[in-house]
Amino acid sequence: MKQWRCTVCEYIHKADAPPESCSVCGSESSLFVTAGEEKQPTAPRPTAADETLRWQCVVCGYIHTGPEPPEKCPVCGADRSQFICLDREAEEDASPAAGTTPAGPDRKWRCTLCGYIHTGPEPPEICPVCGADRSLFEEVMEEETAARSPEPRVAPQAAADDTAAADADGKITAAGIVSKINARLDPHRSLIDFAIENHAHPIAVHVPNGVLPIAVVMVILAALFDMPAMGLAGFYNMLFILISMPAVLFTGYLHWQYKFGGHMTSLFRAKLISAAVVSVLALIVVVWGFVDPQVAEAPTFTYILVHLVTLGVAAYAGYLGGRLVFHRAG
Repeated sequence: MKQWRCTVCEYIHKADAPPESCSVCGSESSLFVTAGEEKQPTAPRPTAADETLRWQCVVCGYIHTGPEPPEKCPVCGADRSQFICLDREAEEDASPAAGTTPAGPDRKWRCTLCGYIHTGPEPPEICPVCGADRSLFEEVMEEETAARSPEPRVAPQAAADDTAAADADGKITAAGIVSKINARLDPHRSLIDFAIENHAHPIAVHVPNGVLPIAVVMVILAALFDMPAMGLAGFYNMLFILISMPAVLFTGYLHWQYKFGGHMTSLFRAKLISAAVVSVLALIVVVWGFVDPQVAEAPTFTYILVHLVTLGVAAYAGYLGGRLVFHRAG
């Protein structure tokens, strides 16, 4: 009997074949690998201390000269595993065995979550755009379009009953809650696909992101020039932002689950946290303004600071979304 490890949540399944889907996170069977048999990263080849080589960062294109790649790229911060040697293209030029693929530096790997293209002999350990594990990379052929966006992925399997939100010990789990939500959403899959294909989340996000800077400017002007009407206008703009956040959160959840497979990578974790922070701060401002209308007409330093923090977090979430959409191939 073999042990199969889920590459998304590390769940171990014991059987002769991997399960149809992960019982913890719902990942499909293709995301299971045999436990203990994953390919280990190849150790860097030793070089002579006086050998001068050129190393290129596959993320930003920076060229480093030296016997070994730097620990981190000084331009984009990528680690040394993201560098390829430009002076060893003809190295180990023996013909590959029949049926094998040459492990040269020009192979291209596409992240199946965000579409990022990595160039190198092997996929990176972590996607520099969305944080996906190397197991979620697939090799692309030269004839394929490098900038092609990934197709929407199938959502994790929905919960079959009302007890699926709890584990074997009866404890409520995040994966179980997500599974129950998906069970309610799956009957409306055609509408969900329509929303994703027509960019429902980017459209919803642009509503509060367009109004939030205006609200911040109005609050600052009200404080600087003693303009109560301007402060009230800023307050009502923040109220509008708070009302629009449920649409942002819901469409974001749909895109995360049904386009990106619900994988909790570092990028999606940061986006979820940012959206929650913006919602909470907007709620604080609105409640504050209703409880103490004077603070909206004559904004205090703390009131303005909350607005600025809200704007900063929203801008960071927009930056993460930009990375996901406008990333460059490596």
